[in-house]
Amino acid sequence: MTVRINKPAINLRENLAKLAGLNPAPKQETFFYSGDSSETDFPLPKGWKPVNVFVDGALYRPGSGEDYTISYDGFIYTVVFAVAPASVDVGIICEQEV
Repeated sequence: MTVRINKPAINLRENLAKLAGLNPAPKQETFFYSGDSSETDFPLPKGWKPVNVFVDGALYRPGSGEDYTISYDGFIYTVVFAVAPASVDVGIICEQEV
């Protein structure tokens, strides 16, 4: 009796790159929101971590006592502004977590 097991091909490129210390650049995405002068919390989709925050084209500073802080509840990151952005575009550049 002969038994044949077929396995799908596995792409080992990412695994080998990690073992060799050649981590590929993380994927980046920009998420856009609209300010409304009352909302201060802007949750991001699951798996995305904020890198830079722009409000109406201006780069905002992170940190306590600055323009915004970042909270993390174990599942999603949320950008929390000290002062709610006016009716302008809010762009948050994020990296995908692995």
